[in-house]
Amino acid sequence: MIIKFCLTLLTLVCAAQVFATENCELTMGYRTNARPPYIAEAPDNSGLYLNLYQEAAARIGCSLKVVRAPKKRILREIAKGNIDFYPGLAFSKERHNYAHFIVNGLSERYIGVSRDDLTDITSLQQLVDKQLVLLISPGSYQLGGLPNKLIVRKPPDMSTDSAIAFLTQHQGDFYVYDESTLRYWLQNHPQHGLKLHPNCCDNWRPGHLGFSRKSRYFSADANPNYVAAKPISIDNSPWELQAGSIAYALQQVLSQMANSGETERRYQDYMQQVSQPAATP
Repeated sequence: MIIKFCLTLLTLVCAAQVFATENCELTMGYRTNARPPYIAEAPDNSGLYLNLYQEAAARIGCSLKVVRAPKKRILREIAKGNIDFYPGLAFSKERHNYAHFIVNGLSERYIGVSRDDLTDITSLQQLVDKQLVLLISPGSYQLGGLPNKLIVRKPPDMSTDSAIAFLTQHQGDFYVYDESTLRYWLQNHPQHGLKLHPNCCDNWRPGHLGFSRKSRYFSADANPNYVAAKPISIDNSPWELQAGSIAYALQQVLSQMANSGETERRYQDYMQQVSQPAATP
């Protein structure tokens, strides 16, 4: 009797997992403005993120849905479990409360851009000393905090286009953002008067997606390697993904794509593209 009950329960569990996989639709959320080459301005979702995650989802038997809205709203929906993941998310302790960070196979670092009359910046403390204004998108630069007395402007949902406009109009002096995005923008908008500062802010590091802990596709176990005496970080989390979950499968296929060199090839393909200007009505 007990054996029959256990077999019945196992059958139901397996059937539920098969049903979940067959009906799997992962929802990726991203803010409305563009971040080329990763994603175009809403409602156009084309770019490296769609290319990469659509393929990864397909390999684990899922489809991909994309939702665009202001970033704060997207993150609120991720916290609620209504959106499954954000494709490129910087770690913070607050975000760790509602998101699990998965290596996405892309490398990233923050660099700076300014007008070309500024001397090389190798530390943000130099901006304080020169009383210069730093432009950053809210939530985009979270590495180690900012120097005291630094003058900061955080226009909501600031795009690279608007940040460069602020610089050229002398409404800010220094903009910190993702290196790939800045180099792609300059490649597609050749102009005089701007200067990159590659050694100002960050070292190359693995990029991560933030997966909702309340998603129906997320399951976790206690992390046996967690050290409570150390600060919580991506590498020191109290939990780890449960093998067999959709989130775990996504982590595994992204790792396989990165290790095979496929992710890097897709990245280089997009970096070499030249964006097409919008047609004049």
